[in-house]
Amino acid sequence: MIDRRHFLKSLGIGLALPALESVQPVFAKAAVKAAPVKRLVTIGTYLGFHTPSWFPKETGSRYAISPVLKPIEDLREDFTLFSGLDHRAPNGHKNWKNYLTGKGTPSVSFDQIVAKSIGHQTRFESLQVTCGTPPVNGYMSYTKEGIMLPAIGRPSVLFSKLFSSDSDKARMKYLLESGGSVLDLVMDEARSLERRVTTRDREKLGEYFTSVRDVEQQIQKQSQWLEKPSPKIEYPLPEFDPVAPDLSLECESIMYDLITLALETDSTRVISFLVPGSGQVFTINGQLLSAGYHGLSHHGNDPGKIAEYNLVGTEHVERFGKFLRQLKERKDPDGRALIDTTGILYGSGMGNANTHNNSHLPVLVAGGPYKHGSHQAINRNNPSDTTPLMGDLFLTLMQSMGLETDRFANAKRNMNDYLL
Repeated sequence: MIDRRHFLKSLGIGLALPALESVQPVFAKAAVKAAPVKRLVTIGTYLGFHTPSWFPKETGSRYAISPVLKPIEDLREDFTLFSGLDHRAPNGHKNWKNYLTGKGTPSVSFDQIVAKSIGHQTRFESLQVTCGTPPVNGYMSYTKEGIMLPAIGRPSVLFSKLFSSDSDKARMKYLLESGGSVLDLVMDEARSLERRVTTRDREKLGEYFTSVRDVEQQIQKQSQWLEKPSPKIEYPLPEFDPVAPDLSLECESIMYDLITLALETDSTRVISFLVPGSGQVFTINGQLLSAGYHGLSHHGNDPGKIAEYNLVGTEHVERFGKFLRQLKERKDPDGRALIDTTGILYGSGMGNANTHNNSHLPVLVAGGPYKHGSHQAINRNNPSDTTPLMGDLFLTLMQSMGLETDRFANAKRNMNDYLL
């Protein structure tokens, strides 16, 4: 363990290390280990919800459950609703990606900050999951360089990744060893080039070296985990992956099951799940909807379309409720209910899909040791520096996981008063 006062000394020259993310004081590492929240799941529904049907009319703990949230009414003591939160970000479908990254151009996402802190403890630093092919602007997770992380859309692929066979591991070992040798060659060439370029280009090469080192570290970590047996799981995967758009609800249910297994086996502790939405026409409770899902989200305040849009939203919440009930029943490796050690963010980066508005996001926090059972309404009538932002909610979740941080995007407080 190296603290922040450590110096690198060579030839009589002392070089102080900056406050690097990977170089933390001993007490910070201890805080991560002892943190009450060990896992993070972030879930985003791309086409959002009809927010008048999502937000309860009452605040506090005596609110009447709203129509879309009816499927999780029995779980109300396991989650907290928030209204009035967003990132003060620009509007539009293309800015949905700000859901986990905050205001403006996407940089590192909330889940990846957590993954860099606790991801070393498990086989996979983090997992990104969706159903089928995600929408063009629907990605959730981004690296510190602002690079989008692709999501696994096929249940069979996710299952294989989590619970690979010995033959899969042999093939992966060959690929990793091949990748390592290629990196060595690339680095040698890049270093020779560095001596012959301008200062500006050397800076670019420095960024390049950093990216290559990140890949090397990932390869080393994966190689180490290949020597350890994968968990043996009996799960009845369907004969084919339900990835066609009109089967996305079926795919959603399976992905929730696999996410639960990933947490239960401690294969990873950070998962993001994008629930996609496009033009598929669903049949719900024997009723063929009159328009595609995307078309219903642009309801134009038509009562009939809003009712059908809410049918789809309720189906999403139904599946989310089943996921929470599984977390209540399953135990983590320490014998505690998964829901007690997992922080779960559920909602959408779209506040009003009808107008492509990204404000007043429908969100809730479930699980963990948080103070649940209420609807917390943020007063936006007279906004000030003390009015919480969505990023302040992220700060509370990160701090409860032992991360030493007091800033996220344009947020610099937290929401401890609402959750702790």
